[in-house]
Amino acid sequence: MIPIVDRASAESIAPIWRMPFRPFFWGAALWSMVALVIWQGQLLGWQMPALRVGVVWHSHEMLFGFAAAVVVGFLGTAMQTWTGIPSPRGTQLIALFGLWLLARLGYLLAVVPIWMPVLAEASFFLFSAFLLGARVLRTKQWRNMFVLPAMLMFAALSASHWLVPGAQSRIALVALLLVTAIILVVGGRVIPFFTARRFHLSPKDKLPVVEWGTHISALGLLLSVAIGLPQMVWAFFALSLGILQVIRVARWHPTKIWAEPMVWSLQVSYWLVILGCFLAALAWSKVAPSWQSPALHAFAIGGIGGLILSMTSRVSLGHTGRILKAPRLMPLAFAALMLSALARIFWAPAPSGFLAAIVAWVIGYALFLLYYTPVLFQPRVDGHPG
Repeated sequence: MIPIVDRASAESIAPIWRMPFRPFFWGAALWSMVALVIWQGQLLGWQMPALRVGVVWHSHEMLFGFAAAVVVGFLGTAMQTWTGIPSPRGTQLIALFGLWLLARLGYLLAVVPIWMPVLAEASFFLFSAFLLGARVLRTKQWRNMFVLPAMLMFAALSASHWLVPGAQSRIALVALLLVTAIILVVGGRVIPFFTARRFHLSPKDKLPVVEWGTHISALGLLLSVAIGLPQMVWAFFALSLGILQVIRVARWHPTKIWAEPMVWSLQVSYWLVILGCFLAALAWSKVAPSWQSPALHAFAIGGIGGLILSMTSRVSLGHTGRILKAPRLMPLAFAALMLSALARIFWAPAPSGFLAAIVAWVIGYALFLLYYTPVLFQPRVDGHPG
């Protein structure tokens, strides 16, 4: 479908509010850096009585403040391509971003009653569910119906993460696995396409057993954790998911990717998701219980953080009419995210490992903001609306 956007109407809107990817990619990147610097201060023993900083806040902000915001920005933008209906923009987009920002400030400032940011964030996800779900229903794009339950799950998880103290760790894990499942769905669609297109290769046909197995294993892992089945069941689904992803990525021409940073960064990040699957299987099966935290950070930093950096870099260029070529220092940014993941997986819990992981993350996303702030705040270079 070709989206129909009124040019005069679009050009009357400031560029940053013309497509969801613009404010959410920029805001999430900046907030991830701020949140991690504050968290490092907490680890160093800084006294911050005015701030509501702790383990729950840290995990919440990286999952809901960072990752879920990028998911909304990406899906809100992709919805225009998928359905042919213009993405949320202007007043709707400002309201959506405003709810996200209110939640960030409310959770951070200790003086704000917790129910206020909880309400703001739940409203953010419910409004996203309405905006995205309505477009899918209107065009009967059933393949993309996953966006509606995903947004509703984010709303429920984000609220319960603060309001159900006894279950905060498991709720955070469910949220992490939900984001991971989404990137497995999206990554399975776009990474082989981007790889084949960049290197003029013939994309290999998808193996139905691998694709369906991926979806079933990801859903099984998510549900088994959510309802509290024994960890051995979690381990089974994590192991099966990891094996299926090895088969999946082996068909994405992994030996031909190294000349293009915007391709190798996607694939290496995906490999870190696979590493997380195998480490989680070891931890949850009690073979190596100490690997649970490294496994979860393989998902969170290497998989989610790395894939987000690579995807936002590419999407920001493509949707602003620019050539799909990584800016000069962005390969360094992609490598920094890989190093951040490896430091957190294999170097922490040594304090220097935590510091190295956070510094590397900040370098990666600071480079993104350096190059992409003008891209996101300026009109498309080809003159088209969007």
